[in-house]
Amino acid sequence: MIQLTKEQQQAYMSDYLEKGWREEKMTFESVNLEPGYIDGKINVDHFQIMGDGKFHFSAQSAMIWISQLGIIYGCWDNKLTSKAGEVYLRDLDIKFKRTINKTESVRFEGYFPKYCKKQLSENLVYYKNAKICVESGAFTGSASFMVPIA
Repeated sequence: MIQLTKEQQQAYMSDYLEKGWREEKMTFESVNLEPGYIDGKINVDHFQIMGDGKFHFSAQSAMIWISQLGIIYGCWDNKLTSKAGEVYLRDLDIKFKRTINKTESVRFEGYFPKYCKKQLSENLVYYKNAKICVESGAFTGSASFMVPIA
């Protein structure tokens, strides 16, 4: 087995993955809900430009905003006025089919069919395999969330 030197490691590293994605600042432009569905639009307010000169919506950022959708939907669906405790993203299975380079109104959709919601206890609801669609199928998959309700 070969051990890389720090210099060899650094030559392979992506500046963006090492520190750039943490510099991103994103906010919700809008959030719309109805039973079984949430639609959120994200604006990218600040980002580090990649080596190709374009913005690339990262997997790390997608996971953060998918988590935010699950938190908001779970609280809203259970008629909470604020989070009762930490909401946990339990599973995430996502495919990154094509890049997202836009920085305004990046659409995140979550589909929560009735069969995916299960009350585990008086204080805890589980949403299993909610369907996720980002920017018309650029990223797709499923996510499961544990939502405390008391």
